[in-house]
Order: sequence, then C-alpha cells, then structure tokens
Amino acid sequence: MLSRTANGLFWMSRYVERMENVARLLDAGHRMENLPQLQGAKSTEWRSIVIASGCRTTFPQPLEQASRNTVPHHLVFDDANPSSIRQCARAARENARAMRTALTSEVWDTLNQSWADLRHRRPEDTLGGRELTEFLDWVKSRGALVRGHIDATILRDEGYAFIELGKWIERADATARILDVKYHVLLPKSSDVGGGLDYLQWLQVLRAANSATAYRHLYRRTIDPEGVVDLLVLNARSPRSLVTGVQGICAALVAIGVHTGAQRATHARAVALREDLRSTGVDAIIMAGLHEWLTGFISEINALATELGAAYGFDGHEVTPGESLQ
Repeated sequence: MLSRTANGLFWMSRYVERMENVARLLDAGHRMENLPQLQGAKSTEWRSIVIASGCRTTFPQPLEQASRNTVPHHLVFDDANPSSIRQCARAARENARAMRTALTSEVWDTLNQSWADLRHRRPEDTLGGRELTEFLDWVKSRGALVRGHIDATILRDEGYAFIELGKWIERADATARILDVKYHVLLPKSSDVGGGLDYLQWLQVLRAANSATAYRHLYRRTIDPEGVVDLLVLNARSPRSLVTGVQGICAALVAIGVHTGAQRATHARAVALREDLRSTGVDAIIMAGLHEWLTGFISEINALATELGAAYGFDGHEVTPGESLQ
C-alpha cells in the first residue's frame, strides 16, 4: 500500500473518532454544568473541557473565561481550531475524498453527507440547551454510522488495518482525556470526596464514555473512583477502555505487517504498553496520582502514533481542510 493511502485512511479514521469524542467531552461539560454547586465552589467544568480536549492553545480567551457561552462555540464551530467538530468533519471528508478508491460508496456517502449537514448549521440554531444536546447526539450517531459502514463493507486488508489503527489510537487518547476531566473539576475540600456531588461527577464521566450501563452490569455497586478507573483503564471487556485500545493497536500492527527494524521496534513499544497496562492495578494508578498517570499515558500514546507514522512510511501529518494527498 502507498504511504499516502495509509496516511489518508489513518487520519480519516482519527478525525471521525475525534469528532465523536469532542462531542462526548462537550456532553460531559454540559451535564456537569447542571449539577448542584457546593457553597463557595467555583464552576470549573468548562475550563476542564478546554484542558482535556487539548485545545488550551487554540482557545481565543484566557482560560478563566471558559464558559457555557464560549467553549461550545470553540469546540463545535471555530475554524481556527483544528479539533473543532466542524473542522474534524471537514478534514475526515477531505482525507476520504483523496482516498476515494480505497473506500466503499457507503463510507464516502456518509462522510460527505455529514460534512454537508454540518457546513449549513448555524451556532444560533445549535448551541442552545436542548439544541446542543440533540446536536451532540447527532454527531455521535454519525460517527457510529461511519464505523458501521466500515465494518460492514470494507475488505479486511491493509487499508482496513490502518483505519482500525487510527480509530484505536484516537479512542485511547480520548478516553484518557475524558477520565482526566474529573481531575480538573475539583471538589472544594477533601471531605466532600465520596459524597453526593463526587458520585454525580463520576457518573457524568461514565455517561460521556457511554459506560454507565456497563458499570452497573459489571460491578453492581455504587459508583466509586476505583470502579471507574478499572472500567475505563484496565477492563478488556469495555470497548472504550485504554487496555482495549492498546490491544486494538497491537492487532492492527500485526495485520499491517511487521517487517523492518523500525516496524518491529514500534510493535514492541505497543506490546510493552499493552503488557504494562495488563500488569497494572487500580491501586497503583491511584497511588501514583490519576492525573499524573493519565498525562503519562496520553504522552506515550501520541509518541507511539508519531513513531508508527515514521515506521510505515508516512510522517503522520494531519491533512487539514484545503490540503490534498494527491
């Protein structure tokens, strides 16, 4: 497979996943905004969403001004933000257009229609309370529809493996960021940990990761930090856990082929990360500091993405709207 084809499929997949995961982060912020506030506590949910999304440098105002009036617009419509939902949809469509012959008509039509629908949306008709909730649900459904067509119509060849590789890298990164939102929405004092507000905040994290029902089925106990960390980090039965994402990366690399020294080194790095997750316990993660542990994981998964781009002949450069791979 040509490296430009691999690059296009990889980033198409990442942008589709990112579009959906930005919607999940916004959903978490929207839900936490509606939680009761303790006396003397400052509202920090929107600031936490900016930080967790990795958009601190693109956010046009000082971080202290992050609010319901500024953050959703930046993460949905801002063309200056390459990770906004609008720009992700556009970039996914541009990558797909450049790789049109490697995709089925069902995948292309869904991406093309998603961008066509998004480009005509206006902030004033989208970012209201109920309108925002409905829009975020629509974004998540479009991501699921694209993945459904990929699973149902794409041949299981190298192209499919690069699509899977992009999906799992982006999903692992996003789940870590969603989980890290809880660190930034701090309770005012340690005595509140384990209380009603703490419970509600963890519940919103689970809902943002579409994992609240899974938690109830698997753990059958009140939501607590240990259970949430186990489900979203270490539980291989969860489709959004970090260990599931890294296992998916390893499987995709094997499907692509591990032949050169650089490829073997990249695969070994992914396997080492997988085995480290498998041998890590919840207590060890919490004792190390959840935020610090997640920050290290996010750095590692993105370093792995850069390394695999070099190992398989493309530089991992994100194809931005207006650029072409041809």
